[in-house]
Amino acid sequence: MAGINSSIISFKDRGNWGDSRYRGNCSGYVHKGLIEQYNVKSLGEVFAGSGTGSDVCKEMGIDYLGLDLNPNPIRPDIISGFNVLTDDIPDAFYGRDMIFMHPPYGAEINIPYAGSQWNAPNIEELKLQDLGQMPWDTFMYALNYVVMKFYTALDKGSRMAILMGDVKRKGKLYSMLTDIVKIGELEQIIIKAQHNCWSDNRTYSNRNFVPIEHEYIMVLKKASDYIMSCSIPKKIELDIRDSQCATWQAVVRATLQKLGGEAKLDAIYNELDGRKKCENCKDWKAKVRQTLQYYFASTERGVWKIA
Repeated sequence: MAGINSSIISFKDRGNWGDSRYRGNCSGYVHKGLIEQYNVKSLGEVFAGSGTGSDVCKEMGIDYLGLDLNPNPIRPDIISGFNVLTDDIPDAFYGRDMIFMHPPYGAEINIPYAGSQWNAPNIEELKLQDLGQMPWDTFMYALNYVVMKFYTALDKGSRMAILMGDVKRKGKLYSMLTDIVKIGELEQIIIKAQHNCWSDNRTYSNRNFVPIEHEYIMVLKKASDYIMSCSIPKKIELDIRDSQCATWQAVVRATLQKLGGEAKLDAIYNELDGRKKCENCKDWKAKVRQTLQYYFASTERGVWKIA
């Protein structure tokens, strides 16, 4: 292997690097490919966990330093008990060619590291610091803080690579790629096939469920000494009755659906009165009547339904 020669990569064998007993540990070929592709001479790793990055770098003669919450890390070149949210970035972490992260995936994936993969006398305190035990929104807020925090440790022209995935629980998709902050120059997104997952042998009764068999590697390049150009996801809830993008047909249809599919004209007016869609229309009631006459059916005088 000499670098990454495709935007889709697949490693059925994780290699002999690191401790394979760590749930969620990635193949050392990921580290190796990134090191070769970007000519990395010094690697810093956050969430160093299973020791895979340490072993790969030792084999390749690459200067390495890892950070992990585990008070008893797998390898001696991993700083132990490191809280990524509150602890200062070690001096030796600054100026590295690349910072690599393979973060936990939040409580939804149910891989708690503190208290499960390892223990310590102060385990209850450490559980509160374990990103893998945080609910999704809290987890993503914390992870985005970590990404921005460690981005500041890079020199101009160096890179951050983040291996991440999606989680589906109870019919809901949680996507790290859509929720993570994109900082600096988004240089590459690589799709990594997943193998030997715990879910591989499960049978899903929901025929609409598509099993997740991939992860992403997002490569960010620091483009400026001072400027941190960021794209930060923001979730909002917008009532269709307040949306200027929605057509009157869509708004009236949604109103009829909310009222059971059929309603009197006054009831429709009451649902729409005072909403921004109406505030921006001089005679909104006339617009509603026009929309009803054009797109919907009348069952009796003053009563309308979805055609």
